[in-house]
Amino acid sequence: MHILSVNHNELDFKTIEEEIYKTVCKVACGIMKDILEKIDLMLLAKRDTEKYRNKGFRRTCIHTIMGEVEYERRIYQTEDNDGKSMHVYLLDQYLKKETIGHVSSNLAEKIVENVLEQSYRKSAKNIESMCHSSLSHTAVWNVVQELGERLEERETRLIDQYNKGNVNGKREVDVLFQEADGVWINMQGLDRPKSGKSKKKEMKMAKFYEGWEKRGNQKNAYLTHNRTIIASFDNARDFKKLSDATIAENYNVDEIKYRIINGDGDPWIKRGIGEEGVHYQLDPFHRARAVVRAVPKKAQVKKLNNMFDKGKIDEAMEYLKELMIEYVEDEKVRERLHKLYNYLANNYNGLIPYRLRNISLPKPPEGVVYRNMGTMESSVCDVIKLRMKGRKMSWTKSGANSLGKLLALRASGNLYETLDSLFDDTITDDKLEEVVEQVVQLSAAEVNKKPKDSGIYPIKKAPMPFEGQPMTFGRKAIRDLTKNRVELILR
Repeated sequence: MHILSVNHNELDFKTIEEEIYKTVCKVACGIMKDILEKIDLMLLAKRDTEKYRNKGFRRTCIHTIMGEVEYERRIYQTEDNDGKSMHVYLLDQYLKKETIGHVSSNLAEKIVENVLEQSYRKSAKNIESMCHSSLSHTAVWNVVQELGERLEERETRLIDQYNKGNVNGKREVDVLFQEADGVWINMQGLDRPKSGKSKKKEMKMAKFYEGWEKRGNQKNAYLTHNRTIIASFDNARDFKKLSDATIAENYNVDEIKYRIINGDGDPWIKRGIGEEGVHYQLDPFHRARAVVRAVPKKAQVKKLNNMFDKGKIDEAMEYLKELMIEYVEDEKVRERLHKLYNYLANNYNGLIPYRLRNISLPKPPEGVVYRNMGTMESSVCDVIKLRMKGRKMSWTKSGANSLGKLLALRASGNLYETLDSLFDDTITDDKLEEVVEQVVQLSAAEVNKKPKDSGIYPIKKAPMPFEGQPMTFGRKAIRDLTKNRVELILR
């Protein structure tokens, strides 16, 4: 046991911590390299020699959460089903190694965690300091882009299966709440709109939930219960398909008796209204904001909004007509009032809040309550705007689409579960047991044996940390800590 004084002039705790972490990561990379190469040697001995012809080594490098792991694996010549010559790596096939380029799935998750909070450049610096993997911001962007493309492919397959009637979730609810809104994102390059002055495009976002639950012990604070969020630049028709398929993936749609839809009145949000059990209401926030922008006096605004809140729709529309007559001489106010009247008239069937309608909703599940809708504006801000708007940011369509989908997954609470489904790197228990057994049995003598029709493959050994380098107190402490290290054996 080594006792070190942190009060020494040339030694401090931060230095010791950093050096130990760096050394342990370096050792871990060496262990990973040895294990991979030993498994590759095992596969060489067990392969069908008539089917797979050894064509030598190929060096590769993979960025991991421990750092960069460089190792050699054998490439084999074989034939496909049509008899055409092809080359494969048995090691990759055996372990089902799935990466994003040369980035491991674990490191890809760390990249996503960083990118959802900050820029690609800052994310690259964080990854380098935490994982000792030197990645450029472009490489980080490529990882997010690849994941976004895989998510789009997953959504396409889901919609295709939904259209064939093969999607039916297991969760059963009587009432499902749906809200939708759009957020305008600054675009760059060829993705900017070619007509008009605007440089923005609308990203659509939808939210599905089963009701509200209390937030901790707070008396009047509530959260939406079992929420699912999706985001996309799709057109209205395709986004409706994605919404329906996502609902069907999670819920037994035959058991949903009521769907309450809340939106700002855009046509793409109201698609599907008229179906049995579907009820639409105009979003209270957007309705109130439209009133504030059009009506000149605060007292008039308050009076009009109170009428709508209480479900006195006809009375409110009559009062709005009186205001239009009152301000007939003021052209600007008159135009704003006319625009407001047309907006409300186009959404007349959604002006009464759903709780004031003659809808007999079933009793909510235990711990869940039904409240006034209107959570979408806050959700759009929390999920998309805080990361993707402001600070002079602009996006390509594909880049914004990829990040938007990842942000939606995090808000839904199933980011890591979905990312795991995008990778195919799961090893069965039987195969893991076989790997452990075979690697442990490969002694140094067996590894150095000359395999049939092959060259000699000696074990490569790593020197002690900082061998042949100038010694500092921190480095000497680390050498002392690792001098008597025990042999690592997989069990």
